[in-house]
This record gives sequence, C-alpha cells and structure tokens, in this order.
Amino acid sequence: MNELIKQKIDEIAECIFKKIENTEEEIESFGLYSGEFGILLFLFFYSRYSKNEKHRLITEDYAERLFYRFLNETKRHTFCDGLSGILYLFEFLREHDFIDMDISDSQPLLDNYLIARMRHNIQQSYYDFMHGALGVGLYFLKKGTNPECIRELIDYLYQTAEKDTGAQIFKWESIIDYEKNRIGYNLSLSHGISSIIIFLSRVVNSGEKNTRVLEMLSGSVNYVLSHQKDFMQFGYYFPHYIITNFQEPVIKSRLAWCYGDLGIGMALWQAGKTFDNSGWKEMGLKVLIQSTHRQNYDETLISEAGICHGSAGLAMIYRRKYIETGRDEFKTVAYFWLSQTLKFSQFEDGLAGYKSFMKNEWKWAYSLLTGIAGIGLVLLSCMEDNKQIWDEMFLLS
Repeated sequence: MNELIKQKIDEIAECIFKKIENTEEEIESFGLYSGEFGILLFLFFYSRYSKNEKHRLITEDYAERLFYRFLNETKRHTFCDGLSGILYLFEFLREHDFIDMDISDSQPLLDNYLIARMRHNIQQSYYDFMHGALGVGLYFLKKGTNPECIRELIDYLYQTAEKDTGAQIFKWESIIDYEKNRIGYNLSLSHGISSIIIFLSRVVNSGEKNTRVLEMLSGSVNYVLSHQKDFMQFGYYFPHYIITNFQEPVIKSRLAWCYGDLGIGMALWQAGKTFDNSGWKEMGLKVLIQSTHRQNYDETLISEAGICHGSAGLAMIYRRKYIETGRDEFKTVAYFWLSQTLKFSQFEDGLAGYKSFMKNEWKWAYSLLTGIAGIGLVLLSCMEDNKQIWDEMFLLS
C-alpha cells in the first residue's frame, strides 16, 4: 500500500501547488482549520518529505506572501479560521524549525486584539474552542505568555459552570443548534465539554494547579462519565450532547474526530494522564479500544475522507493511540482507515479524487479540517512513520 499512499500524497501536493499559483485572487479564509495556513502546514511537511528544493522554495515564498497579507486581511480571532489558530501555528512552525519569521513588531497589537475578542466571547458565555474563548486560551498556553488571560478564562469557566457539589460535577450549557434553538450540554471534542477537559489538562500541565482548575477538571470528567451508556445496547458509550429545552429522539453517536466516542475517549485519557488517575485512563482506553470494532457505515456513518468527520480523522486518532500505547489493535485499525481513505478518492472531477459533502452536495475542499490538506498530512505521517507531532492542533497530544 505504500506505493499507493506515495502516489496519492504527490497528487494532493500537485493540486495544492496548482491552487497557489493564483494567490492574487481573493482569499476566502486564512485560517488554520478552514483556510490557507492549514494548507501551508501540509506544504511544509511535504517539502521536507520530498526533499525537493523547488517544493521548499515554493512553500517558503507562499508562506511569506500569506504572512504579509494575513496581517491586513484577517478579521476573525478564532482558532478555526482566525488569528488565534494562525498564531498558534506560527509557534508550532518556529518550534519545529519550519520558519523563522519575525512578527515581534505586530505581536503586542495582535495579542491585545485577541484578548479583547476573548473577553467579548466571555461576555457572551461562548467558550467553544473552535470559534470562541478557549481558542485564544489555547494560543496563549502554547506561547507561554499572558497568564492573566488564562486566569480570566479559568474564572469565567468556574463562574459559568453549573455545579453539583454533592456529585462533584461541573457542566456548561451552550446552544447546540442556533437555527432550531436547541440548548443543552455538548459533550463533543469539537465544540463541547471534552475540549474544556483537554484545555484544563493543558493548563495543569503548564504548571497552573490552583484549586479551581483541579476542581473543574475532575467535575467535568465526572459529568461526562455520568452519561455513559451500555455499549452492548446502543453500540456506543456516549451521546453527542444532552438537549435540555425539549425532548428529541436519541441520535446514534458517529465515529469521528468532531463528535462521538473518539473525542470523549481522548479527553478522558488526557485528563487521566494529567491527574494521574488510572480509572479515567482505563475508561478512555476502553472506549477507544471498543470503537475499533466499529467499521461499517451503519456503525460509523463515515462516507468521506476528511479529518473532521471522515476516515483520515480516524486514522489520525488511532495512530496517535498506537504511538502512545503500542497496542496492536490501534495499529491495525489505523491501517484499515488509511486504506479506506485511499478508497474514498473516487471522484473523477475531485481534487486528487476527493470531495467533501457540505450543505447537501459534494464539493472541492482544500482545507486542513475537511479537505485534501488534512488528508495529505495524515497520509504523510503514515508514510514516514513519524510521531505525528502536528496533531496537538487537533487536541490529541
């Protein structure tokens, strides 16, 4: 299969190189997950992989052009498609010797803007890591500066949490669906309490171990665990969310990075490592191991290849677990989803054969989250058998 993977990686790179020949056109998003900087991440790894001087020069030239444009054109602050995700990426690229760009002149202005937007999100009680306050916190944790910003986030989470001191539970209500006005408790990694658990774990790992952080971390894990279902009856352990303002039928939990057991299992595992809690670690591992048996469409709802809710995202998660645990079942299932990712390259008019299903139709997607940049990055890590260091940007490590 290695030759097929290599061929697909090169096809993806060729599609992206053709795209960036036209960078004078309007850029829809510069973002990490949704736009050009996520695509750039793939190109940096690809140029190292190919060892082709031409690829390196094209990538560095594109990085420079994006750098000077994003300072003037980026309007959003979010981790998904705005400044906090882009600046997090810069820290990562410098850390791993991909770039040495100096943005020190602009840094104070950018950081102050992010803090202002984070405070606005706090006033809205909007913690969502992809689109709200936590994304800014993740950037400052990565950078290792602005501890007052982290303290503000901690205070906000503590004050807005619903607390059950008897059961030692912390939970945060949010809007699940704006169009249908569904309100409840989101358990997911992409927008919910699992991302809070991982954020708090990173806070503790950064050296901040005040009582509130530890109390919230333990309480949020307890809340998630309180909604564990019988796997033999339902075919999964945890629901996506709990709706509180009206009743609706139980929705089958998908297998994906964004929603479902995998993200929750990863959150439990990381909290267990941080807290040195073997019970949480074992539960996270149990959830992830049991999920390896879900492989057909009815059990997974997987119909495409992207990272967010496709097969490449599953290969990414299982490969991370194999790296951390050395367990053969994770290696085997990662290989399975890798082969499925190649099979999803089936569109004659697709990008390297790929399309993403968005808004009820199949569309081209270049991005890291749903498109070929993310697919290519997963294939590259498997091809090189590396440590997949970039998955920290998906809250996996």
